[in-house]
Amino acid sequence: MADPEYRRDLYRGAAADYDRFRVPYPPALIGDLLARTGVRGGGRLLDLACGTGQIAFAMRKAFAEVWAVDQEPDMVAFARAKAAGGIRCVAAAAEEVDLPDAALDLVAIGNAFHRLRRDAVAGRVFRWLRPGGCLALLWSDAPHLGDAPWQRALAATFDRWTPPGRVPQGWDEPQRARPDVEVLRAAGFVAEGRHSFPTPHRWTIEGLTGFAYSMSGLSRAALGEHAARFERELADTLRGHALDQTIDFAYELARKPVPPLQ
Repeated sequence: MADPEYRRDLYRGAAADYDRFRVPYPPALIGDLLARTGVRGGGRLLDLACGTGQIAFAMRKAFAEVWAVDQEPDMVAFARAKAAGGIRCVAAAAEEVDLPDAALDLVAIGNAFHRLRRDAVAGRVFRWLRPGGCLALLWSDAPHLGDAPWQRALAATFDRWTPPGRVPQGWDEPQRARPDVEVLRAAGFVAEGRHSFPTPHRWTIEGLTGFAYSMSGLSRAALGEHAARFERELADTLRGHALDQTIDFAYELARKPVPPLQ
């Protein structure tokens, strides 16, 4: 089953909302990932499909050089403005960006591997990593995917307002049929496990509205002239609820083997 093809402009105009309203990865996860990968204050990090660079900015002090790559020019421009030259930001698709072989110590992909052609990207990342280097797939629970009453109401509101055709039909089926870890092993990686960091978070109505605007299906560009009505309905739906969520932040780690000594 082939991975789905996504439009390349899904996040047009969403960079500011994405950067402000996406809950950052917790420091405990970042620290654990750096410890497990053996980073010692040098080398190169690639934040691939970087969005506005949440991973790149969280880890940049641990690396001598940090690259951030995303196919959406708005996202890259926002990250470049924040970095002020401290991070190399490139607008290119993960399947097409040209990077040197064996040049990277860690490649991190946050909440995006399912949107990529996974086999092609895993193979390219394998080449880019030095022997012993790592690929980390990071993700976090979205607020509308839980079972609390407010989350079910939020999901129903999101479904009503998401314009048709923004997300490919059956987008999650290839990942269920062939989990990411199988893709990574097929590319030559050694899987080193999933590491989870549940983190309590209290949302506000403003925060959930901003999160909606950071999504590909509910961005301000996607909603257009209907955005104000969407905001009013969302506020009415959520008013009076305690908007508490334990967000499951996690990462899957895989390593490029070191060839045996001859």
